Amino acid sequence: MDKLELFFTSFSNLIWSNWLIALLIGTGLYLGGLIRFFYIKKLPKILNETIVKPILNSQAVTGEGNVTPFQALCTALGSCIGNGNIVGVATAIVSGGPGSVIWMWIAAMIGMATKYSEILLGMEYREKLEDGTYISGPMYYISKGLKLPKVAIIYAILLLLQNAGGTLIQANAITMNIESMFSIPPLLSTFGLIILIGLIIIGGIQRIGTVTQKVVPFMTVFYVIGGTIVILINIKTIPSVFVSMFESAFSLEAGVGGVLGYSIRESMRYGVSRGLYSNEAGEGTAAVLHASATVDHVGKQAIFGITEVFVDTIVICSISAFAILTTGVLETSASPAVLVSLAFGTVHPLFKYIVGMSTVVFGFLSMIAQWYLGNTAIEYIIGNKKITVYQYVFLVLIVIGGWIELSLVWSIQDSILGILIIPNILAVLLLSKKVKERNDEYLSMVDL
Repeated sequence: MDKLELFFTSFSNLIWSNWLIALLIGTGLYLGGLIRFFYIKKLPKILNETIVKPILNSQAVTGEGNVTPFQALCTALGSCIGNGNIVGVATAIVSGGPGSVIWMWIAAMIGMATKYSEILLGMEYREKLEDGTYISGPMYYISKGLKLPKVAIIYAILLLLQNAGGTLIQANAITMNIESMFSIPPLLSTFGLIILIGLIIIGGIQRIGTVTQKVVPFMTVFYVIGGTIVILINIKTIPSVFVSMFESAFSLEAGVGGVLGYSIRESMRYGVSRGLYSNEAGEGTAAVLHASATVDHVGKQAIFGITEVFVDTIVICSISAFAILTTGVLETSASPAVLVSLAFGTVHPLFKYIVGMSTVVFGFLSMIAQWYLGNTAIEYIIGNKKITVYQYVFLVLIVIGGWIELSLVWSIQDSILGILIIPNILAVLLLSKKVKERNDEYLSMVDL
């Protein structure tokens, strides 16, 4: 087992080295150039269209689909918000220094173009099943757009495996956190998870959308308010935090003008990789989760991907980062796994529960999205037919995840994810002409 884990850890490190990060950043820059980075200038209007209007019920929903655009956004956010926003951010800061936060922001602004393009292509090539459900993803634009059905099958298999591993990891994180906070044995919490998730996934994408629409906004605000209180209590440290961030981010050599010996290379590597890992830009999962949205133009849903990255990285990851940096817990040499919890706990011991509950609830939402992603993948593999067997397999995975040691699963998961990105990114690049065409068409129709 140790040798197997070592193999996958080494393979994962090879996959997630500089070349993959360069591919992701280069793709985002290229796609951003094609669409003229319109979303940077228009970000306030995009946030108004994708968050404010849906919450105020002042946005007309027209076109064909199964869920509202906002429900699709909440489902996608439920998928990507989780450990990456808490432990992932802490890991980036410990490994790459405070400057990694700057590079995380840069990666997010570039990744917005990638996610926008993925969703646009997913909507462009989506299909309608016999029961009226709309379905899509990278396997659809690889198969229909590039005429490469075998590559599409490979992507679908990788997606299925990646989400099986993700289910094990999330189930384990949830049961461990519940046991830590409330001393509830994993057996009981796993049983509760099975019942709750089973009741939701049996209702399909419509019920998933209904649940995530209610829970995601509440939990996001809950975490942001808690983190903001932590930061405001330590607001006097903000100027020095920004100085350390910029010194660390742009120091040419470790130990020369840098903070704690971090160089630009380390800050960039960990900031970019953890930022992209958190918001999932490049994986193609957003194309699956947004496919059922009711819209009258593909671009109308694609802009929700920009909001998705903004909320995930610019908002939530930043809250975690500033909580760590303003409270000084980075100097304790504590494990990245507990840094955010320690930071919140400096206000009051009960504040640690904000982090714990956020991990549990977002992990729960992520598992729901994991089921939908895995189910979509297996339905594509067998020929776009509705099946129920994966529901039972998924529930069994929850039971297993609640009990087993997951260090090997983490290594395998990272390896599969790295491979999964490659066909998706190449497909998006090869279909970039379609992205530009549909983007220009959309922007000529709307006033953003």
